[in-house]
Amino acid sequence: MGPTLQLNLQLLYNTARLGSLLDSLDEIHSAASDGRLSEITTIPDAELVGWLYEVIYTAQETMAEIEAHHQQCEPELTLIPKSEAS
Repeated sequence: MGPTLQLNLQLLYNTARLGSLLDSLDEIHSAASDGRLSEITTIPDAELVGWLYEVIYTAQETMAEIEAHHQQCEPELTLIPKSEAS
């Protein structure tokens, strides 16, 4: 069951879906810039700001996890000075 679940998750999150998320955030930004948030959402401003902070937090934590995982996977290379020949 594990491999099937992983395959479904790979299909669920793709560039089109993440692009849609970015488009939604951009639309909220445009409405906020134009002072017309009430035209696109009934969420009160304070609650919307809370949601946006949650998105930021989640994105930052996800990036940190991805970067930490890559650091664990990459071997660390160390240069060792060549010893002088006798």
